[in-house]
Amino acid sequence: MLSPAATRRLLAASTEQDEERRRARRLTARLTDRETDVLSRLAGGLSNAQIAERLNLSEATVKGHVSRVLDKLGCDNRTQAGLLAYSAGLLTD
Repeated sequence: MLSPAATRRLLAASTEQDEERRRARRLTARLTDRETDVLSRLAGGLSNAQIAERLNLSEATVKGHVSRVLDKLGCDNRTQAGLLAYSAGLLTD
């Protein structure tokens, strides 16, 4: 059994996590399928060159997709975008 205070903290944390997941999914829903592919690989820690190779694209094309993804998601950098993708459940193998 948990104390009432611990139960409240646990429920509050769970609610915040659910809200962050919904927010992340709303934001990532703005992306095209290709942008989502790029974001999921970016979130997995791949470089632009590695993403290009895996998706059979040029590195310049990947850079363009990354720029649009950052803009659409309102992220300042790849790390923020990767964390948002993780929250949205977009990580791939």
